[in-house]
Amino acid sequence: MNADRNIKLIATDLDGTLLDSDMGLSPENREALERCGAAGICVVIATGRSKTSVPECVLDLACIDYLVCANGAKIYDAHTGKQIYAKCLTREAVENVREIIENPEVMCEVFWDGSPYISETCYGDLTRYGIPGWVVEYVRESRIPVPDIAAFARAHIDEIENINFVYGNEDLRDWIYRRLHGNTLYTLTTSMRYNLEIGGIGVSKASALEFLCDALDIDARETLCIGDNDNDARMLQFAGIGVATDNASAAAKVAADVVTLSNNEAGVAFALEMFCNKK
Repeated sequence: MNADRNIKLIATDLDGTLLDSDMGLSPENREALERCGAAGICVVIATGRSKTSVPECVLDLACIDYLVCANGAKIYDAHTGKQIYAKCLTREAVENVREIIENPEVMCEVFWDGSPYISETCYGDLTRYGIPGWVVEYVRESRIPVPDIAAFARAHIDEIENINFVYGNEDLRDWIYRRLHGNTLYTLTTSMRYNLEIGGIGVSKASALEFLCDALDIDARETLCIGDNDNDARMLQFAGIGVATDNASAAAKVAADVVTLSNNEAGVAFALEMFCNKK
């Protein structure tokens, strides 16, 4: 790692990284991003969230240039809202996980057309599926309930960005993992201790950023990426400088070049001041 390289693009995860544990954006992180934007650095949000789930406090930042959403399945121009890249799950991949989607003990979220959908039954009893209390409000505000999530998945089978499986106990988690692990039809990852997610073949935040860098003529060595969880690990390995927050998972820390402060201590701002705002 060369800390003195000229950074031309920064990408930051949201939950557990840019946002604090209350899902808020600290003044320090906001100001650090704004300084990077003013210095001509391309600023990218790289999140597992869908487009419609990105909070207003982030969307209101004029310095944000691109949104990488659904773990890399979609890229949007943040200024125009236009979709510029998409790689969805195949029909075969969705059919392959029908058994899990239809299991009433599993909470299944289907990401389609920039929004996350969930069954009405799960929406009415979120804590049953192991979701922490502090996340319940976010899920209620961001998810769109439908009568039958399996039928919804079949209706949009060629356009699904991501499928998120949420489990309420470790036995169920182990069953889902055994069903998903090692399958080449999709990319398996996790962003929370209570979920497993699948995206299209080869889809990751790293693959989306590689597309962006090619389009913008930016070398990967001129990028800095910050994250906190397993779904950030490939992005941190891709980056010229990969930064994990102090609260990050073991996989994210192993993938990173350096560890910054936690998300509750404005770790993003600390890293950007160190590597991008030194002048």
